[in-house]
Amino acid sequence: MTQHPDTVAYLGPEGTFTETAARMLRLGTDDAALVACRDVLEVFRTVERGAAARGVVPIENTLEGSVTATLDALAFETDLLIHGELELPVNLVLAAVPGTTVDRLVSIRSHVVALGSSRRWLAEHAANVEQMPSASTARAAQEVADLGAGHAAIVNPLAAERYGLEIIAEGLADRAGNTTRFVMVGTHVPPATGWDKTSLVVFIDTNRPGALLQLLEVFAARGLNLTKIESRPTKTELGEYCFFLDVEGHLSDERVGDALATVKRTQRDVRMLGSYRRSGARQRDEAERIGRDDAVYRDAAAWLAEWRGRAASDA
Repeated sequence: MTQHPDTVAYLGPEGTFTETAARMLRLGTDDAALVACRDVLEVFRTVERGAAARGVVPIENTLEGSVTATLDALAFETDLLIHGELELPVNLVLAAVPGTTVDRLVSIRSHVVALGSSRRWLAEHAANVEQMPSASTARAAQEVADLGAGHAAIVNPLAAERYGLEIIAEGLADRAGNTTRFVMVGTHVPPATGWDKTSLVVFIDTNRPGALLQLLEVFAARGLNLTKIESRPTKTELGEYCFFLDVEGHLSDERVGDALATVKRTQRDVRMLGSYRRSGARQRDEAERIGRDDAVYRDAAAWLAEWRGRAASDA
């Protein structure tokens, strides 16, 4: 199947926060097509079969934590890799067909993350209203537009406008600064930029005291900062967990590569999820430090190679 090289699949339908993230992650390619998908797994399948070059899905929210559907898909359902990330502030509003009021609602629909992020507002203003999870915020808007009066959706303003809904309440997030992190997935590993992150899933060798500490010490000993540590069930046996790690740096960096090789050697299995540019502005001091540290590791490797060469020649 031939597609425009900039075609991007995203968690739909039209009007989701993910659509906004997908448009921003296209990096100005205005002629790129967007393909709306029903759920996270369909985004991955669309890219895998070549109907889109890349996919965009949510992976983490500041209030509700990780999007488990995305983590599980990356770990167990696909070989696609993360290409990049984007942090997007989330503005949650309550929208319904025109003329609807909060006191007449019988149901409020949204994605589970948006419902969870609005817990306080819902308890105060709609405690007796049924909460209905939807596949996405925009899907909730679509459902409410079809259902009519008495139903509302927690969405972004774009979805409300796109589905002809009226905003009847604003500022629903429990805390200011509500942000969702989105990732773009594809088939290759982008080159290092000096401001990177590497994501992986580690399946520890045996479940014993100190096993996680041993894993973390691999990164600590090399001065590598872990920005995320999260456990998820391995889906094979009750009580068995794997660990999702985000480490600062690119797999081509000497320190990161050395750490990854050690983890691969000492643990039962490792799945690479991607090595890509981090979100936010690049910090020059950090890039320079990575360069200095890599030089130290290269010098150490060269020193060891020299001594191994001498040992071979003396044999």
